[in-house]
Amino acid sequence: MRVVAAVVATLVLAAPALGGTNLVDGKTVFKSKCGSCHTLADAGTHATSSTPGPVLTDLHVKAGKVEQEIFGEGSAMPMMASVLTQQQINDVVAYVVQATTPPPKKNATKKTAK
Repeated sequence: MRVVAAVVATLVLAAPALGGTNLVDGKTVFKSKCGSCHTLADAGTHATSSTPGPVLTDLHVKAGKVEQEIFGEGSAMPMMASVLTQQQINDVVAYVVQATTPPPKKNATKKTAK
């Protein structure tokens, strides 16, 4: 399981270099288009909307769920797909997944008796 998580994290972080997504752009778009409704510590956003969405800090959000919400197929969140380009959607999805994925747990090293 750790190997899978490491591979996924590597692919998400390497995606900008591969031309698929850009995490910096994703963060910028998140802050400008999503930050008034969603609190996310990594982005420095705090929901100020009268109808805020879920706090994303400390959640582990999967790409499919973010896409579902952006396209208005989930909750009461307004559909953002008509506001964002496909590239912006890809960037925001990659950014939110990366920002909400907890770091891998370090193995506890066992001390051996000498």
